Amino acid sequence: MKIKSLLLGSAAALVAFSGARAADAIIAAEPEPVEYVRVCDAFGTGYFYIPGTETCLRIHGYVRFDVNGGDLLGVTSADGEDTYGILSRFTFRTSTASETELGTLRTYTEVRFNHGTNDEANQFFDAGADPTIVNGPNGYDNENAFSLNFAWIQLGGLRVGKDESYFTTFTGYGGSVINDTLSGGYGPFGTNLISYTYNSGAFSAGISLEQGVDNYWTDENLGGVYDTYHGWGIDDYMPHVVVGLGYNAGMFSVRAVGAYDTRDDTINPQTLAVVPLGGWAGKIRADVNFNDSASVFAMLMYGENESAYTKWRTGLATDETFSVVAGGSFRFSEKATFNLQGQWAEGNGGDDPWSLVGNVAYSLVPGLTITPELAYLSRADGSDDFGGTFRIQRDF
Repeated sequence: MKIKSLLLGSAAALVAFSGARAADAIIAAEPEPVEYVRVCDAFGTGYFYIPGTETCLRIHGYVRFDVNGGDLLGVTSADGEDTYGILSRFTFRTSTASETELGTLRTYTEVRFNHGTNDEANQFFDAGADPTIVNGPNGYDNENAFSLNFAWIQLGGLRVGKDESYFTTFTGYGGSVINDTLSGGYGPFGTNLISYTYNSGAFSAGISLEQGVDNYWTDENLGGVYDTYHGWGIDDYMPHVVVGLGYNAGMFSVRAVGAYDTRDDTINPQTLAVVPLGGWAGKIRADVNFNDSASVFAMLMYGENESAYTKWRTGLATDETFSVVAGGSFRFSEKATFNLQGQWAEGNGGDDPWSLVGNVAYSLVPGLTITPELAYLSRADGSDDFGGTFRIQRDF
């Protein structure tokens, strides 16, 4: 009897133990599958798929350190002594892309964080017979600055958002020099816009409707004297209009662009004088790429001075100004490239202003470039200055 009871008890314990193990096996949680980041090479280097989506993302940017000196690019301290100016910048960029039934859907953003040396006018109170605030010698300050330079959405050829003017981007920027706008440059930059570009590979065409920036009068003198009109922002619901045409034959390409500033003439509220605004500007650019080591370009530009797109203007607002920008690049080793750019503009009654800038961009290690640059500017008033920039930049 005792043996029978012992066997029955052992059997019951074994069944209970087995049942508990079975229950544990049923309720045990399975580990979640690990989704590794996948490389997306359809849109270029550096893209990866955002987990759980078919959208490709690239995170990139650069850190830059510029030292500027000389009469042309340096700054002046409060006691009148010349010194160099420094700009430290962190630029953060994001690019996304995905394929849709309506074409490629893209976005691009770029924000810049600057800490730089800026010229400032020293002001002090003159308690003489006519008490007033006067400007002393120029000085400088170092300040932080933040800017949103790009934030656009593009579907196929349609782009909306914050960009740089189509007048500047369709033909391309100047040469591969740092100080490329000393003689006025080649067009405006940041603006909100709606643009459309058709590109068949060889042939391209596009149109852009632009808002411009800043539309206000400013008080630059004491006593409430409004004397200066600022900016190129539209003054009604009609946007500025830019159109472009281009042809790319591989080794040779040519692009042309025209812009119409839609602002109307206005009245200076202080002097009641007519302020000429609006008008047209245009330019044509040709590029030749001889091989992977050498390229040259030239831009011919002409426009009415009252147009905000005629950034190279000289003389009166009622004048028209012609200008030429040309330059090139020559890669003379695996790590070093020589870049040169010059610009000339007609003087419209004064001297013809012109500038010449050259540098050597040296890739010390992959992602780190050192660029010493020299620049010369001859102004319309006959004065001229030399200057230089030394740049260290880490791209990622």
